[in-house]
Amino acid sequence: MKVVLVNPDYLLYPFPPLGLVYVAGYIKKYLPEIDIRILDQIPKEEIIKIIINEKPEIIGFSSTSPHHWKVKKLATEIKEAYPKGIFVLGGIHVTNCPTTVKNSPFDIGVLGEGEITFKKLLENIEKNNKIGFDELKKMTGFAFEYKRKFYNLGNGERIENLDDTPIPPREMLNMNYYSFPSFSNKETFEPTGLMFTSRGCPYSCSFCSSVKFWGRHVKFFSAKRVVDEIEILYKNYHYKVIQIYDDLFSMNKPRLKQIIELLKERKILGKIKFKGFGRGNCFDEEIAILLKELNFVEIAFGIETGSEKMLKYLKDKITLQDDINAINLCRKYGIQPLGAFMIGMPYETEEDLKDTYEFIKKYISDRFVIAQMSPLPNTPVWGYAIKNKLIKENLYEEEDRRFLDFDENYSLSLDVYPEILKEYWNKILSLKPSDVFGWRKFIMVIGKDNSFGLKKLSTLRFRHILAFSSPLFLKKVYNLTIKGERQGW
Repeated sequence: MKVVLVNPDYLLYPFPPLGLVYVAGYIKKYLPEIDIRILDQIPKEEIIKIIINEKPEIIGFSSTSPHHWKVKKLATEIKEAYPKGIFVLGGIHVTNCPTTVKNSPFDIGVLGEGEITFKKLLENIEKNNKIGFDELKKMTGFAFEYKRKFYNLGNGERIENLDDTPIPPREMLNMNYYSFPSFSNKETFEPTGLMFTSRGCPYSCSFCSSVKFWGRHVKFFSAKRVVDEIEILYKNYHYKVIQIYDDLFSMNKPRLKQIIELLKERKILGKIKFKGFGRGNCFDEEIAILLKELNFVEIAFGIETGSEKMLKYLKDKITLQDDINAINLCRKYGIQPLGAFMIGMPYETEEDLKDTYEFIKKYISDRFVIAQMSPLPNTPVWGYAIKNKLIKENLYEEEDRRFLDFDENYSLSLDVYPEILKEYWNKILSLKPSDVFGWRKFIMVIGKDNSFGLKKLSTLRFRHILAFSSPLFLKKVYNLTIKGERQGW
């Protein structure tokens, strides 16, 4: 049986689709008779051509909410050209919106952590030569329509021991693309590797859908498994910068110490720079010392707001003083803190916007990002937005707007005039250029007010110049800038 997993983010997304790679690696390990491949960084026309020629029984997709419209659009076009296949949708969007498979190109949705559930689905299809809905409706982890009835069977089974999953087989991807020089690195053009070392978060923020996907129980890969993957990224793919994408990498101190010792034993400690995410109330001096020893150069904190009132609405068990303490500890130990903030939130007032501006100005104006809040399905913020008719329920079903762009008319606050929100957006940005992706800095590289430019250009190496001149790289820049193609993130 042939299975094709499709990454729709052609020349747009800066990091590899590790969710698809985890699933593919799991299937290769536990169902080795299945012929599975990933179509990654391939134009739509070529994807359709490959699928028509290879005739896979299963075509799988994964989507987050903001880029679900893109996945749905591509799946629709593929199904029109190749209607014989079984179309499967996984990921966080269908988990939080199971009904998205209704009246869609998708025959079935995989809910929650995908590996075990997708394996069960493939076994079911192999046994029945089609989807055996009568069997699946007795399980968990699926959403589908069957005999005019819709089934939402809840999230599927989670893996007990994460080490049972193989290290993601990145060779299934177009790794040349993910080895391009990175604009977002602060000092050099070194490409950035991506990895996960845990799954889940113990907190339940009002705007975040992570807990709905993973639950509140965090599971960790072992220290040895983490270091094995780091070594592969360093030796096989030559990454000298690695972004750890866990919700809270630093919360497990014993494992941090084990990772440091294993990196020492393998003589690669200090040869790789790390970046990751932290949380103010889970960050103390011991953690800062350990991360410094691990060679962390940047920690991003979701501070979100400078208003204590708003913080209580957004996040549990944290205060602004926790974030201030974390910022100060990072500076003390030579780790760059990065603050992530949002505006345009429910219950936000002009006074709250002023507090956010003042907080950034006082504590972290040297490194911050600012975004407009977008409500994610199955969260309290989503419920508020629907109740107050601030968004449509099919917000993520239809192509609408770039969710990282600012539009004061999409504000979720009923207490701030749009022009005031826009004023504070510009005022906050004026503190220091804030760039989520980094490619904008490349376009502005010779601008006299851009501290990024000439100094960083001096770090160019011959391999960077070769990459910049490659057709694939030029297409990437073309898509990101001239065409203005949507990010869909």
